[in-house]
Amino acid sequence: MDSSKIFIDPEIELGCEEFPSLYELKIKSGEEELIGAMLTPGNKGPNPTVILFHGFPGYEDNHDLAQSLRRCGLNVLIFHYRGSWGVGGSFSFKNCIEDAKNVIDFVNDKKIVKTYNIDKDNIYLVGHSMGGFLTLTHCMDKRIKASVAISPYDFGLKGCIMKVDKNELKDGMEMFSNALHPLSGTDAKALIEETMNYGEEWKLKNKAEELSKEKILIIAAIGDTVGPNKLHHEPLMKEIYKYSKENVKEILIHADHSYNNKKILLSKIVAQYIESIYNE
Repeated sequence: MDSSKIFIDPEIELGCEEFPSLYELKIKSGEEELIGAMLTPGNKGPNPTVILFHGFPGYEDNHDLAQSLRRCGLNVLIFHYRGSWGVGGSFSFKNCIEDAKNVIDFVNDKKIVKTYNIDKDNIYLVGHSMGGFLTLTHCMDKRIKASVAISPYDFGLKGCIMKVDKNELKDGMEMFSNALHPLSGTDAKALIEETMNYGEEWKLKNKAEELSKEKILIIAAIGDTVGPNKLHHEPLMKEIYKYSKENVKEILIHADHSYNNKKILLSKIVAQYIESIYNE
């Protein structure tokens, strides 16, 4: 892996055996098949591999980040969750959590490891917003070497506070209602009820001690109005740091929730962090 190549096209001629490729994937999850793709750098490998979790519902899918990491010499797996963007089944946050686990299983399957030249000792999770929530939910998996959570949105916390705060409930209803177009088998009421029912179980703050033991970079946007730092970042970091400050790092960026003005900087930070862990 070489993060200095993040914005340099590889010098590989057409027809070369070691040519960057994109492979369509179907990943079994529940009774459905997730739609995904594996971006490969064209190296002989085995290559470090990133699983990239997009947010809710996925208008910002961070494919620019996937391409940037691929140029550094990583495999990058991208996919859509059940009930989203044409994937069969019903969308739910519980299904998203299960989908994430099934994708991790997929990447560690012997056949898949061989097919895509995956370095099983260097598998990383990277996720934005809901994807950041999924990253922090699954980063304790021993098969994961390190993780990057970009503006993780804590749906467990959201469910808990919607129970007692009418303004947060109104905000949740508006957010979920506006996200329904690419989703199937759900509605705003069902999503609110789900987050309320599973709030305590999912809340990231409750996992702080476990998280403190993992290699994680948490990136937050100073101008985030979707997942305000005072709710989704600062309390979580404070709780994690009660246990340890050695493993979990944080970086604040002058950007909005989608990092619309800092996409290049975001790519550099993610690539350099993964490289630092890879070279340990």
